[in-house]
Amino acid sequence: MKVVHLSTSDRGGAGMAAVRLHLALLSEGVDSHLLTLYKFTNDIPEHTRYNPSSGKNFPVFSTLLEKARKALKYSGIVSPKFQRMAKRHLKNRPRGFENFSFAVSPYHLQNHPLIKEADIVHLHWVSEGFLDYTSFFSEIKNKIVWTLHDMNPFTGGCHHADDCEKFKRDCLPCPQLKNTIDDTFAGKILEEKKVSLNKISDRQLQVVTPSAWLGKLSKQSKLFQRFAHHTIPNPIDSSIVPAFDKAEARKQLGLPQDKKIVLFISHHIDNSRKGLQKLLEALQYVDRTDILVCSAGHELISGQEWGIHHLGYIENEEEMAEIYSAADLFVLPSQAENLPNTICESLFCGTPVVAFSVGGIPELIDSTNGKMAEAGDVRGLALAIHDVLDHPEKYSREQIRIQAIEKMGNAKVANAYRRIYNVSIEQGK
Repeated sequence: MKVVHLSTSDRGGAGMAAVRLHLALLSEGVDSHLLTLYKFTNDIPEHTRYNPSSGKNFPVFSTLLEKARKALKYSGIVSPKFQRMAKRHLKNRPRGFENFSFAVSPYHLQNHPLIKEADIVHLHWVSEGFLDYTSFFSEIKNKIVWTLHDMNPFTGGCHHADDCEKFKRDCLPCPQLKNTIDDTFAGKILEEKKVSLNKISDRQLQVVTPSAWLGKLSKQSKLFQRFAHHTIPNPIDSSIVPAFDKAEARKQLGLPQDKKIVLFISHHIDNSRKGLQKLLEALQYVDRTDILVCSAGHELISGQEWGIHHLGYIENEEEMAEIYSAADLFVLPSQAENLPNTICESLFCGTPVVAFSVGGIPELIDSTNGKMAEAGDVRGLALAIHDVLDHPEKYSREQIRIQAIEKMGNAKVANAYRRIYNVSIEQGK
């Protein structure tokens, strides 16, 4: 069985999830390959950066043509279609929303040799001009598994719909396109996606969601309701994300032994959904002198004002595991999430979590490994932080880690996907 994973990047939450699954499958003996548009990491086995000239009859000419296209792109003379569409249709878009992606791409992924040879084509996060719906679904013959990392595959362009449920019908009008040149454009994209997906049979595509929350939305969507759905969490490799002794981890990081350390990850701090402002508001209610708040990721402009100790931007997973292990508590103030890698990583290190009860987070946190507050309730978030710090005996770090491995360990997740692959192949016989 040969599986090819498609992901726009090998970075970011979705990219990391795709890489981790690819590695988990390799460790279980599956012939797995990873094909990405952007390749930032060179030590991932069986990892190929997408070359548009691959599989074409005149590869040398195609390569020269692609280089010329890139030169024109970088010079600003010519830009890809999805960028031109963004410039036209996203102008004056309301602030505070995440990406809005179009269903077009200049690439013909279905012609790539790896895909032609594959038994299973496994799609992950393929937005930002990697997957062209029209050409891909009209020509692809392989069995497809699609792991959804957000809502974009079944919406008219948004990645998080918030309280909007128009993806169930027509995406008309789109609240995220208010004040733009055409607030009905999302409906046109949704219809284009629908027409494209009509080219494949019900049994050709299987949908996987890391959380049951996202799976429920996908099953209700106009685009994906006819396909089989499965819920499988993203895998974590316990050998790459180990648990360190808390005292030793603090010693190595130069952190005080006599403080209660509260950790948060400061990625995408300009994205209001990530909840940085909510966290800063909650910290005003955490009135105690024994706390040291630490951040990892992007440095906060207001970090010193709030007494936040910044640990830097960490790319190495083992180093990040040491930071999780040094903390008494990890807090995630996000307002919208699927199944956050950061919570999974914290639990793998045995560190309890405090978060808002949104998206798939309630599927990860219970009374044994953390505490949740109602969405947007900053006082509730502060009380949850106090409660976990004041009652460490309620949260066994060893048990937290054991439960996380049992639920999201490499072997369990890889074998769950193998079963889906086998069913897909059997249905095609």
